[in-house]
Amino acid sequence: MDSIKDILYKLVSVQSDTGTNKEIDMAECIFNMIKEQEYFKNNPELCGKYFNNDFLNRPVVWAFRKGKTNKTIVLTGHYDAVEIESFGILKEYALKHDELKEKLKSINVPEDVKIDLQSNDWYFGRGICDMKAGIAINMDAVFSNINDDINVLFVAVHDEENLSAGMRQSAKLLCELKEKYDLDYKLMIITEPHGRKKDDTFKISLGTVGKIMPLIVAKGKIAHSSDVMEGLNSTAIMSQIISNIELNPDLCSTDKSMTSPPPTVLYSRDMKETYDVSIPEYSAVFLNYQFLKSKTPYEIIDEVKNICKKSMETVIERYNSAYDTLNEHYSLKGNNKRYFNTLVYTFEEIEKIAEKNNSEYADMKNELYEKINSKVMNNEISIHDAGIQIVKKIIELSKITDPVIVIGIIPPYYPATNNSYLDNNNELYEDYFEKALFENYGLKLEKESYFMGICDGSYTSCTDRKIEEEVMSNMVTSKEIYEIPFDYIEKISAPFIVLGPWGKEYHTITERVYMPDVEKTVPDLIRLLIRII
Repeated sequence: MDSIKDILYKLVSVQSDTGTNKEIDMAECIFNMIKEQEYFKNNPELCGKYFNNDFLNRPVVWAFRKGKTNKTIVLTGHYDAVEIESFGILKEYALKHDELKEKLKSINVPEDVKIDLQSNDWYFGRGICDMKAGIAINMDAVFSNINDDINVLFVAVHDEENLSAGMRQSAKLLCELKEKYDLDYKLMIITEPHGRKKDDTFKISLGTVGKIMPLIVAKGKIAHSSDVMEGLNSTAIMSQIISNIELNPDLCSTDKSMTSPPPTVLYSRDMKETYDVSIPEYSAVFLNYQFLKSKTPYEIIDEVKNICKKSMETVIERYNSAYDTLNEHYSLKGNNKRYFNTLVYTFEEIEKIAEKNNSEYADMKNELYEKINSKVMNNEISIHDAGIQIVKKIIELSKITDPVIVIGIIPPYYPATNNSYLDNNNELYEDYFEKALFENYGLKLEKESYFMGICDGSYTSCTDRKIEEEVMSNMVTSKEIYEIPFDYIEKISAPFIVLGPWGKEYHTITERVYMPDVEKTVPDLIRLLIRII
């Protein structure tokens, strides 16, 4: 059997840019290595590639070492990686650790990178840390006969760096295998890398931060820029919203001694396609809004809606103040004043208005979604642009002519999860970890309630279907291009831990992983779990 390092080298050598056909090459590489193992040669029905209507036909790759009981540990991770274009002149070495390490020594890099370049403990390369080292560790575990009583299921997923289509897709696979083999999922291990504040402290995470992406579309009132007091600029509305939301600490959530980062804008622009001297009628923004289990997505939508109302009120007040000043000093004589109301709706609410005002709304909506879905599937537009176009069209169908703000949700949506909210939380391993790390490696253990990097652990359990369904009712895009299978996820509802090697500077040209963790520490901890679970 190949060593973990040999497996890792093979994985890193295959480019697997997320959201592209290159991920299929990575799946083939993993599956071919599985098929070479004696156990899976003798039991070919216990491994495979699972397809479930992925638009790029990317498979989930799985391998199952069957035990004598129904107790099961799931080892999972993503095989996609971010692109290699950022390596610039070193692009041809991005997937070759030895050569890349030498080339990096010849360019100007920060001092801490220089130190790691001189060490045999750090390996460099695209995806070597995030997260092909974790995949290699998992493959080594499922290839090994560690405990005859325990089932070990390895699941390698695609697309984590993009929309987590692979993990969402694998929920159905996990349910099918659970039913077929009567499996009891005791624990899921996601071998994502971790960062360290101190070199002597190993970190695990017992949950993961949630992420929701509110989309806000503002419709103003169009006017010639010379007659600006006859209209209302949508960018003025949107800039006020951004000012009230961006980095607002009041919008953070706190749970189990951790606090989420404040929301931040990922996209903001008006929707004019060409230059003219009209003020922009439509503007759009979407946000990265992270949250913990202490705050529901419904509460977040409500928070955003309230901020949008206050922001629109501020802009209307500014308009009225400007008009009054101009009228007093420049003799407008009360002409052309516009009277604006504060209209703010969720996507679900604006849809009901559009439906009421159009007798053939159902047909209009179906035609819109078919057109938009086709563009997304053919890579003509992004799923985020699709959401913006949909909201704009529904506003038009609502026949509201006054300024209005509409709030919806666009992909991806990551529910917040934490093991303590599960009835079957399995905390058995924590004391064992602490002892093993200290006695074998002289390491301390840091237990983090939430993995703050966003990960596929969001799709391992569902504790409140009602809340999740409320979120999806405001999802702008259709189920044909984005769906979260909460029915399957609810059936899985297994505790998980993020247990991976120490890594640094993921997604950069100096991405690197700590090999003692890859070859020894993490594999030993996983073996310990398989023996005691």
